[in-house]
Amino acid sequence: MNRLETAEMARIVSQVTEPVLGLTFTEAAHPQSEIGPDWRTAALPIAGGTPLTVAVAADDACCRTLSATMFAAKTDVVDDAMMADTLCELVNMTAGLLKSAMRIDQALGLPAMRGTDILHRADGRWSQHYLRAGQLNLVLAVATRLC
Repeated sequence: MNRLETAEMARIVSQVTEPVLGLTFTEAAHPQSEIGPDWRTAALPIAGGTPLTVAVAADDACCRTLSATMFAAKTDVVDDAMMADTLCELVNMTAGLLKSAMRIDQALGLPAMRGTDILHRADGRWSQHYLRAGQLNLVLAVATRLC
């Protein structure tokens, strides 16, 4: 399995966000030290010979901005369901591109919202990549097992 650096992960996320949302993510120069309680996480399993879990986590401001853009709505009308739909769609599209970049020929599972604690579990062997688009904070995480 190819391990990708954070700059490459940012490029993969941006392949989804640039055409759909007009946002380009880059490696965060000064990443937050931890994912806080106001963050939301969507995860997607990729079962098979090289099992992986791909997750996208974003803080409240990022979730609201991404959702408002995706649904052509104002940020103050964005609700939990819209943010869940947005993150699940983002992790689904990103996982597909990531799977291709890593040359993994396995089917994607279904995305689901998860608690942010999933990214703090030591048994997940998470590789976390802190990304930023302006003031928006996003983490793309990959675990080398199904979580």
